[in-house]
Amino acid sequence: MAAKYCEPCTARGKTPKAFQWCTECEETLCSECTEAHKVQKMCRSHHLVEIGKIPNKINLSYNCSKHQQLPFDYFCVDHDLICCKECLPNDHRACKNVTSIDIASKNSKQSQSFLDYNEQLSFISDALENLKKNRKENSSRIELEESKIRKKIAKAKENVIKHLESLEKSLLKQLTELKDKDMTGIQRQEKDIGELVTSTKARKEALELIRDHGSEKQAFITIHSSKPILDDIENKVKQLTKSFVDTSLMFVERVSNDYLTSIGSIKLKETPCSVSMVPYKQLQSQVPVVSNGKITSVTYLNDIDTKGERLKTVSGMTISDNNKLIFCDINTSKIYFFDENNTFLSSISSPHPPWDIAAIPGTSIAVMSCRYRAYLHFIDIDMQHISKQVKVNQSESCGVDATKDNIYVGCKGNIHVLDLRGNFKRTISVKEADRFIDYIAVCSNGNICYSTINEVYCITAEGYPVFSYTSPDLVQSRDIQIDVEDNIYVLGRDPRTIDIFTSAGILVDILSTDNLSEPLSFCYNKKLSKVYIANNRGETISVFKAKK
Repeated sequence: MAAKYCEPCTARGKTPKAFQWCTECEETLCSECTEAHKVQKMCRSHHLVEIGKIPNKINLSYNCSKHQQLPFDYFCVDHDLICCKECLPNDHRACKNVTSIDIASKNSKQSQSFLDYNEQLSFISDALENLKKNRKENSSRIELEESKIRKKIAKAKENVIKHLESLEKSLLKQLTELKDKDMTGIQRQEKDIGELVTSTKARKEALELIRDHGSEKQAFITIHSSKPILDDIENKVKQLTKSFVDTSLMFVERVSNDYLTSIGSIKLKETPCSVSMVPYKQLQSQVPVVSNGKITSVTYLNDIDTKGERLKTVSGMTISDNNKLIFCDINTSKIYFFDENNTFLSSISSPHPPWDIAAIPGTSIAVMSCRYRAYLHFIDIDMQHISKQVKVNQSESCGVDATKDNIYVGCKGNIHVLDLRGNFKRTISVKEADRFIDYIAVCSNGNICYSTINEVYCITAEGYPVFSYTSPDLVQSRDIQIDVEDNIYVLGRDPRTIDIFTSAGILVDILSTDNLSEPLSFCYNKKLSKVYIANNRGETISVFKAKK
């Protein structure tokens, strides 16, 4: 907490009231010293904050936790740690990537670390609010169940003779004791939650202060020095979530023709807490930014010879396990088959205009969606014919993808999950309820990526957001593909590029070539050595050599 009196004046034996706090000098200032502070060359760029705006519970010290008399002066990139001049030779002697705090903290308020820290604070706050709500709901339910059970007990009482009133009193006492014991436990849990809420709120207020009034250096130091504390709070929230159980009071009536020694019993039923806690880092689905296996460039080779078959709008493409190329054309209502050498095999007609197609891993079957009809077609790749069709529970279907366990079909505002036979399993609602999910792809960890016009989204299998991406340079995001290392490739129609992301949503590369014109869909072979793109508004299939 900042001092009550002006610290420069106190050093001179005066005690004027302080009105401002300098975040760089870490001193309180009176009105006179404040004016001097604003014009002196050394401190005119410092950040001043009104004393009244500083939260009560905030640590404004930026010194090393191990060597408290020393400030943080260095940042070790290898360990992602801030350190003082004592820590540097002791703990980071062999580290090659060490820089000064002043350099490392440049633009830290706009960094991903700062954004992640802020999101983690919000994430923990939301989790704590859900736990508070859960405890209050449990309390209300216990109160309501107690009331209902009292009525049941009274009714049971009417069915036995009057001399059993003593047993009734004993039973009511048991009810009250169990209820009071459980309520005491809930109140203790609410207290634990409240303490974590207070601690999290203090961290959030500190972050907002630094964001609005602190320096870049202070922002950088704050997020790194507080990271262990924030992780500890999150761990405590996780532990609370695991330890909590939802309790219910039950009355079991016992009826006997013989002399009764009891008219029932009171039981406290415990079930796992209805609030789930997904750790923030798991929610982020973080993976290393650098992937050794991703495509780094593409070079045009040739256009595929379709043997006189005229293509109009190839909207979906896929590759089978044995590298057969299969694609569908929404305007010709046909499906086309090519072998691994890009030689035309055959084409078949679709009963409905197709949109997207995906091969089911480990099988010789592909699934194809229909843009204007709610049907999913199963295609036998080896026999080159449609084996069956399945009705999808919506007016029309869009993007489709398949894993070894499930089929995912994008529709308007929803993603339907089916088993490999086409039986409905569940629906995942997305926040863009009025948008059609044009294309969809599933990561190895179960996260689902999809595109809607100019935006790309990624959610967990439960529907929680992982990341979203928009950019003025990515207009009409089209097809999405994901390689075995979970690199995400997004085809842009207007910029004629392939944007590459990590599964955490970090843009790592943008591939471009002069041989693209309004591409609609794409796929690549299993070795990632060739990329097939529906070029020229989907009228041509162009083959590109891929380099990793």
